[in-house]
Amino acid sequence: MHRRQLLALSVLAPFALAACGNPETEATSTTGTKGFSYTPDGYDGVTIELDHPAERIAMDFYSAAALAPYGIKPVAVYGFGQNESPGKSFDQTGVEVVGTDMELNLEELAATDPDIIVAYGNERGDGWTWWEDKLSDQVATLVPFVPVKLDGGTPDDMFAQYAAIAQALGKDTETGKISEQRNDFDAARQRIRDIADEKDGLTVLLANFSREIIYTAKELGVAQMLTEDGLHLVGPDSGADTSWAEVSWEKISDYPADVMLIHDASADFEDNPVFKSLLPVKHDQLGTWDDKRAYTYDGYTQWLGELADVLESARDLRRG
Repeated sequence: MHRRQLLALSVLAPFALAACGNPETEATSTTGTKGFSYTPDGYDGVTIELDHPAERIAMDFYSAAALAPYGIKPVAVYGFGQNESPGKSFDQTGVEVVGTDMELNLEELAATDPDIIVAYGNERGDGWTWWEDKLSDQVATLVPFVPVKLDGGTPDDMFAQYAAIAQALGKDTETGKISEQRNDFDAARQRIRDIADEKDGLTVLLANFSREIIYTAKELGVAQMLTEDGLHLVGPDSGADTSWAEVSWEKISDYPADVMLIHDASADFEDNPVFKSLLPVKHDQLGTWDDKRAYTYDGYTQWLGELADVLESARDLRRG
């Protein structure tokens, strides 16, 4: 399986059943000329405090993408997604890449002199979710870590966390360009709701294909958003410790759908005769999806628009 498929399946598994609050309202933060203080939602007892403003910020690629619309640019980046949606969603000019995938160069990170690191947090909130404890401890001696809770939250939940961090960094999160982008996103979701209401009963399958197995999702954050907006997602239920379900190629026809969304990380599936036999494929009622899309309003608005186009032209294939 390709790296992005493995990442897509592993990121949310440990947190699949965790509840997600509203960080924009529950997190607390202060910033100014005297210092910086931030208490992230979802991490009991965790508060990050500085006696000076947080101006030089290291981030993982996902956080750099999510904070870029607020005018926040990192001094250093690392992690997954450099050449994918996150890395393509912000200007990397002048930004030091101090690691890719699960690697991190501590010396290069230290050379950028960051005030804080903002990135997906582990369960304790004291380091990046893919770091081993030893590396988390080493980074902690160098720079305070600001965790973003990665627990299966919807895009709205993730947007709210990053807005709370932007507020802590002194940015306006309510007016101007970011407000326009948020309104466009809300309008795109309303279009999905309107179509779902008009075509009540239309079913959608979210699938991630590989040569050996098919993974489907109804519990991931992006899937929850689509369900909230009225779409009927089909597929097997996920296990207790993951938001994904596995389906063999022989069994995928047991979950008929009118529309099928194919994960951007899917590979080695187009020529499979089973794939070609599926109703949405035969009738060209196909779209795309990606649970690793950068958390930017613009990116999600564009995708939702493409999805709406697919849904508008789709018909109920199971009833003829």
